[in-house]
Amino acid sequence: MNAPLITELIETPENVELVRDQIAGILSLELQNQLTIATDKGRQNAADYDIDVYVENSRPYDTTGDEMVSLVNVVLQEITVPHPNPRMGEQKEKAIFHIFCIANGNTTGASRDDKSATIRAWKIMRLVRRILMSEPYTYLDMRKIVTSRTFTKMEAGTPNVQSAQAFTVIRAHLEVQFVEGFIGGPTVEFEDYDFYVVTDDGRVIAKPSLADRVTGIANKDQEEE
Repeated sequence: MNAPLITELIETPENVELVRDQIAGILSLELQNQLTIATDKGRQNAADYDIDVYVENSRPYDTTGDEMVSLVNVVLQEITVPHPNPRMGEQKEKAIFHIFCIANGNTTGASRDDKSATIRAWKIMRLVRRILMSEPYTYLDMRKIVTSRTFTKMEAGTPNVQSAQAFTVIRAHLEVQFVEGFIGGPTVEFEDYDFYVVTDDGRVIAKPSLADRVTGIANKDQEEE
C-alpha cells in the first residue's frame, strides 16, 4: 500500500453519538415545557419539574450551598453489533444508554432526607421514562436512523458523595436499536434538537426555535452568554 485510501477528513460524529445527544435534547426540551405547564397551572410542586440535563458528566451532582438538586445525566455505556450483520455498508447496532436520575433530600435539616431524595429521584425517572416512551418519540425523532427504543432495567443506589445531604441515583438502561453509517455511503440527514452546553458544568439546554412561546420563559444562561 503506497497511499491512504480515505481522502476526506473524518470529523462527523457517529450516529450513536447523535442518538445520545438527541436523547438529551429531547429531555431538556420536554422538561422545560413540563416546568412551564406546571407553573402556568399554579402547581405548588412546580419546582419539581426544574430539572437540569447533562451528557457524559461523571460528577453532575457536585454542588455547593443548600440548594435542591434535580438532574439527569445521559451516558453512552455500550455498543454491540448483533450477528448476523453486513460486513460492508451500514450496520445494524444496539446501544445501551445509562440515564441517571439524581436528587438530594430536603435541605431544611429535617430527618429522613434519604427518603425525600429517593422519592424525588424516582419522580424524575417517571418523567424521563414517560417522555422517551411516548408515542411521538417512538423513533426519538430519528426515524431513518433509530429503529426501536425501550427501557430494560431501572435500579436505585446511592453515589459515593462527600456531602451532608443524602443523594439517590436511579439508573435506567435504555436500549436503542439503530443503523450506523460508513465511509463511502450516503449520510442520513435529520432535524436534530438545537441545544448548547454550558461550559462550566456541562448542562445541556435545548433551544426550540420559538423558545418564548414554547417554554414561556427566557433562558437565563443563554442571555448571559
